[in-house]
Amino acid sequence: MFTVRNVILAAIAGVLGCIANSLAIAAMAGADPIPLILSAGREFWSIVFAMALIPIFARVAGVTAWIAGFVVLEVLSSLSAVYIWGAAAPWNFILLVNGAYALVAVAVYALGRSKNI
Repeated sequence: MFTVRNVILAAIAGVLGCIANSLAIAAMAGADPIPLILSAGREFWSIVFAMALIPIFARVAGVTAWIAGFVVLEVLSSLSAVYIWGAAAPWNFILLVNGAYALVAVAVYALGRSKNI
């Protein structure tokens, strides 16, 4: 389950998801995306959360894995944003920008997992 390939793929998915999240925040709030993208802490936790995709996709197949992965990443990133890092934005904003992270991370992991690279 936790092969080197899957761990690297999940890490790439987490980084690309974090970039999507940063661009969503920039588009919606007018923030500069570069400091968000280059934040080591944001990248680290994006990768850690994306590691949850490995057991999800190992145990569940098809659309169910996509939905479960999206929900898990959405919940982890949104709850941590509010209750750990103190994000003061409204919930709809937090869910939307973290949805961008979750969607991109799940898509990158799922599509990368399906390719024989």
